[in-house]
Amino acid sequence: MEKRMILAIVLSVVIMLVYQRLFMPAPEKASPPAQQQETAKPGVEESAVGTERAKPPAVTAPSVSGGLTPGRENPLRWITVRTPLYTAIVSSAGGGIQSLSLNRYNDHPGPKGKPLDIIGSGEVRPLPLELNLAESQPPFPEVPVYASNAPDELSVKNGEEKTVSLSWESGEGVRITREYTFSGGRYDFEVDQKVTNGTAGSLRLKPGTFLSQVFVGELGGDSYSFKGAVVGAGGKIDRLNFKKIKKGEIDKVAVQWAAADAKYFTLIAIPKKDWSLEQVSMLGEEGIRIALAGSPVVLGPQEVVSFSVQAFMGPKEYGLLGETGKGLEKLVDYGWFSLLAQPLVWLLTLFNRVTGNYGIDIIILTILIKIVFYPLTKKSMASMKKMQELGPIMKQIKEKYKDDKARQQQETMNLYKTYKINPMSGCLPMVLQIPVFIALYKGLLVAIELRHSPFMFWINDLSAPEHLWDIAVAGYTIPIRLLPLLMGVSMFIQQRLSPSGGMDPAQQKMMLFMPLIFTFMFWGFPTGLTIYWLMNNLLSIGQQLIQNRQVATEQAARA
Repeated sequence: MEKRMILAIVLSVVIMLVYQRLFMPAPEKASPPAQQQETAKPGVEESAVGTERAKPPAVTAPSVSGGLTPGRENPLRWITVRTPLYTAIVSSAGGGIQSLSLNRYNDHPGPKGKPLDIIGSGEVRPLPLELNLAESQPPFPEVPVYASNAPDELSVKNGEEKTVSLSWESGEGVRITREYTFSGGRYDFEVDQKVTNGTAGSLRLKPGTFLSQVFVGELGGDSYSFKGAVVGAGGKIDRLNFKKIKKGEIDKVAVQWAAADAKYFTLIAIPKKDWSLEQVSMLGEEGIRIALAGSPVVLGPQEVVSFSVQAFMGPKEYGLLGETGKGLEKLVDYGWFSLLAQPLVWLLTLFNRVTGNYGIDIIILTILIKIVFYPLTKKSMASMKKMQELGPIMKQIKEKYKDDKARQQQETMNLYKTYKINPMSGCLPMVLQIPVFIALYKGLLVAIELRHSPFMFWINDLSAPEHLWDIAVAGYTIPIRLLPLLMGVSMFIQQRLSPSGGMDPAQQKMMLFMPLIFTFMFWGFPTGLTIYWLMNNLLSIGQQLIQNRQVATEQAARA
């Protein structure tokens, strides 16, 4: 069984590589809520991620040499828009979105959580959806301060639409108007722009927009999930991670949409006409800036150019993203086995309508998967039992033909043929379950439905590793987790019960290390996945006990 030996070694190496990948140092987290001050300081507003966010100082739009100058100094304002789904803050400085806090998604699980602000770039420029007026002649100010007749706060109820209008005018007569249209009950909204040339000369510009994001706190995700820029065109998407962005090897290509994408949340700009991806660059060490632009235009006196962008800022819910018809659902990265992962997650959400507990839903799904694989598993167990019974004969063949490997292999295959045994049938169920395991792993990793979803007792987040308490050892903090330990024990019991026919003692000893390796590997896995594997092991133990009892009964009857 050299092939099985090679398979075991390959699997062990793969597992170790995966383990090293998963246990890379986690990104730095935002300050915990305990560090917040009780009373906000003057000029400081409290953000939803549990840290203080300073409002930027009053902005005086600097005039570029030979460029347009403001016709008047507009006051710096922050316009708050409250909808059933989120609270957005529009800044008059630059006209972008400075903050967007989600009402249904908190920064921490449990009652202490506060609405999560998914704009991590609220303190840097450009803000998301600021205008990108590249190659303008004469140039515009870097940060124009807009005037607005909108109230400081407005509410948008379900089914309603309300607008926030912004305007800026230069002393020379060039006018910019921007109009945000927010819809109650939706995460997407419209941004309509118009540039009017009120001068006696010509105005050249390249209309566009910016997206930006700083991946701090939860937006930073973890070491094994994507963060960066994503662009879509022609039904395909291209993910641009930090490594690609830092290299500067980003081509200027036509795109239908672009996103500043984190693990669970995304900021998307969808131009009404295909624009080009002008630039993707880093903002500091943990942020990105995406510049989109259309074709250059030249406006004569009194001519107007209009352009619109649809924006989506919110959770990466598969159904919501799919409603746009732009292929945005591909932002939910299910990996290579997306054809399996998507229906598995769909089944979980279907079960959840009844149970209301995703931990129970995972157990139900595990039982269903076990039922689907039951015929193969039963056949595999029977084959492995027969091979165990043939162990003494196989040992004699190895001894008899120890100097003739070809003859030894031939006699072994004849033995399998005589007793109608397929040596690969013992491995087949495991091989077939690997894609299901990977698909469910990716599904549990990226599905926002499981984020902060509790199970029972101390388990309050199925999308994160379980956590009981910490212990300090030699200056290191080690998290204590119960479920991975139970999973490792169950795997050991399963191995002891399973027939080991065809394996020599060295191979059997090697396989004894597998529970230990899996325990360490699952130490950093989402709790939901650990529950799946633990439940799968328990069902396999029960099935093996039943199989062993049936075999014993048959042997007693023949005796």
